[in-house]
Amino acid sequence: MNSNTGKDTTAAAEAAEIHEIRVTDKRRFDSDGEPIVENTEQDPPAPAPEEIEALQAKLKEAEEKRGEAERKLSEYADRFRKAQEQLKVETDEMRARINRTAEQKLEAARGDLVASLLDTLDNLKRAVAAAETSQHNETDFNALLEGVKATANLFEAKMQGLGLSAIEAEDQEFNPELHEAVEIVPVEADQDNKVIAEYQTGYKFGDRLLRPARVRVGRAG
Repeated sequence: MNSNTGKDTTAAAEAAEIHEIRVTDKRRFDSDGEPIVENTEQDPPAPAPEEIEALQAKLKEAEEKRGEAERKLSEYADRFRKAQEQLKVETDEMRARINRTAEQKLEAARGDLVASLLDTLDNLKRAVAAAETSQHNETDFNALLEGVKATANLFEAKMQGLGLSAIEAEDQEFNPELHEAVEIVPVEADQDNKVIAEYQTGYKFGDRLLRPARVRVGRAG
């Protein structure tokens, strides 16, 4: 047999075999004889209308819950802010009240101290008055008089520095809030209800009355 004839026969047989394979399994080879990789995964089935409706209802419910949670969070934040502001106001008011109370107590204590020294001041002034009306003219007596005067003036100046102030009385209109009438005497009409003389000086400490002035008051008949 001719060798060429044998080769042709073999080639024809191989071609026939390939053709048979292509015909029997078209999904695995293309026209060029290359294998075809097929996607064996299948697309999921489309959801049923009732499933879609259920999912939409759940989504709507979740959105409503989220909105409600955001609203409550906003309310809580607003309440917390207002509580902070109220606490600050109350704290400031309490601090101011404590400061006022402390200042008032300090002022009252200073006033009590000054009031306790008034008798000493009165005695010094009486000594000065007695010396001034005395008929003695000796040098030692005059020196004593000047010393007592200087002491009384210095003492009164220091008390004024603490806030003490004398109440004006003589020749002033009688004021029952500042003056204590210990004597009433008849006077002319132009002196009616006026302080004729002062027996004891009255004093104030700031706006606080420590003691009224003890005075003689005129009363027209």
